[in-house]
This record gives sequence, C-alpha cells and structure tokens, in this order.
Amino acid sequence: MSNMKSEDIIKEYLKEVKKALPDWLKEKKEQKEILADLEEHLREKARELSNTGEITVDAVYNAIERMGSPKVIAKEYKKRGTPHVYITKEMWGLYKTVLGIVFSVIIALNILAIFLTIFFENPSLETIFGNLVSGIQVGLLGSFAVITIIFAFLSMEGYFPEDFKSKKELEKQKMLMEKAREEGYPISKKTGLPLKPFIKPIEEIIGGGIALIIGIVFIAQPLFVGLLNPLFSLLLRIFGIFMATEASLDITRGIISNHKPSTHQIIHGVTIILKFALIPFIIILALNPHIFPWFNYDELSGWVNTGVSVEFYELLRNIFIFVAVIVGLTSIEDFYRIIKIQKYK
Repeated sequence: MSNMKSEDIIKEYLKEVKKALPDWLKEKKEQKEILADLEEHLREKARELSNTGEITVDAVYNAIERMGSPKVIAKEYKKRGTPHVYITKEMWGLYKTVLGIVFSVIIALNILAIFLTIFFENPSLETIFGNLVSGIQVGLLGSFAVITIIFAFLSMEGYFPEDFKSKKELEKQKMLMEKAREEGYPISKKTGLPLKPFIKPIEEIIGGGIALIIGIVFIAQPLFVGLLNPLFSLLLRIFGIFMATEASLDITRGIISNHKPSTHQIIHGVTIILKFALIPFIIILALNPHIFPWFNYDELSGWVNTGVSVEFYELLRNIFIFVAVIVGLTSIEDFYRIIKIQKYK
C-alpha cells in the first residue's frame, strides 16, 4: 500500500513538471527523455534518503524537496537562450525580421489610406501630411511595444526560431544545408544557413545606368525648351534629381557587388528616404493637373503646349495618385532587402 502511494506521488510530481515545462518542449521527444531522466533521478534519490533502501512516502517527499518544485525544474529549461537585453540572441534576428515586416505593412497601409482620402475627400496638404505622420507614428509605436513584449516573453520561455518550424520544414532545411555544402555555398555564421548572392551586379549597373541617363534628361530638359509650365518644369527637374540619385546608389551597389552587406543596408535605407521624399512632389503634380503639358502641332507656330483638357483632369489626378502609391509600396522591397542582407553579416 505504501509503495502504491509513493508511486502515486511520483506520478503526480512528474505530471506537474510536465505541465510546467515550456511549450516549446511539449511536442518534442526531448520531453519524454527529460521526464524519464527526472523519474530515474527521483527514485535514486528516494532510495538514498530511505533508511531501508526502499522507496517510501517520506523518502519521496524528501527527494522532491531536494530536487525542487515543478516550477523550479521547469525554470532550468527556460534558460535556453543567450541573454541579450530582454530578448535572447537566438530570437533577436527573428525579432528584427518581424519588426521590419510589420513596420513595412503599417507604412504601406497608412500611405494607401492617405491616397484613398485624397481620392475621395481632396483634403489640404497640411491635413494629408499630418494624418500620414500621426498614423505612421502611432502604428509603429504600438506595434513595437506589442512585438517587443511578445518576444521578451518567448525569450523568457526559452524559445528558439526553429521551434516555430514544422518537422517537414526542418527536414527540408537539413536537405538544403547538405546541398549547400556539396555545391560550396557560403554558410552564415549567425544563422548557420546557406547563403546565395543577394544581388546581380551587372543588372544593378545596367539598370542604374539607364535610370541615370533618364534622370539627367529630366534635369537638363533639352526638348521643348521654354514650352513647359514653370512649375511643371521645376517638378520635372526635382524628379530627375531623385531619379539620378537613386540610380547612382544602384550603380554603387553593383560596383560593391556582394561585399560589404552593411553598406548595402545603408544604401537601401537612403533609397527608402528618397522614395518617401518624392511622394509629396507627386501629390503636388496630382493636385495641379492643369500644368501637365500636352503638345499640338501648328503649321505657323510649330509645337504648341495647349495643356490637358479640363475633362481629363480627374483621370490625370488619379494616375498620379496611383503612381505615388506605387512609389510608396516599392519601399517594401527595400525594407525586405535590408532584412535579408542581415543574414550575410
């Protein structure tokens, strides 16, 4: 009877330990091994503390007291990661990735909301920029707080990024690793994953070169000299400066090639700033469709800038708003590349 009671105590203790263990262990075979080792150690300790060498109720209670409560046992398995502020180093990369994705989505949604407001309500520029800044600010601060709290909790529980992957994903990752080693791909020191070149230098140089030429043409405006509206001519030069600057950055990335990942990240960051800085000028153009040139040929005067007909103002305004949305959304690609390149550092 006594033995049966001591067995019940052991089973109950192991049951409570199992409940207290972190969730990342719940579906893994390691949990069974941990509980089996713990049970064996508990029985050995109980025999040592027993005067008769048999497992008694008092000996089991004494053994449990020395080993610690289920929470104390489970706490040891939560000390899995390497401390780094409030988030472990192992979770830090995933934390930054999630932040980057969420921030990109928030910025994109706010930009889209602003353009929808412009389309339906036609507010003032002050209202547009006020709503855009406040919306992005609130969204970023709120998401930062929530995501940080979640990852701090996951770090305290001892989670690793691979704990969120299925068995199928882990097996696929293992196969990719073996293939990478066979084909000689470099392996990231931080993630341990195979890395492929993150840019194609020739494409960046050629694409940047074409964009640079177009930008210079916009700045110089060799065609239709004196025929453009002064405001449109100024905006065109501004667009040319932005285009030439971004093209120069692309060419620089192509020259650097797949080296200096931090420099690539800085260039992408500057490109994001350029894209968002360009949007207000596109909006100005959208709000002033009457300055857009439209040329007709006259036998006496030659090419004459007659401007766009009033009935096309709304269509032209919508086109420019659409272009501004596309420019804003393309920044998501730069955010993604910044995050992706982090693996190469």
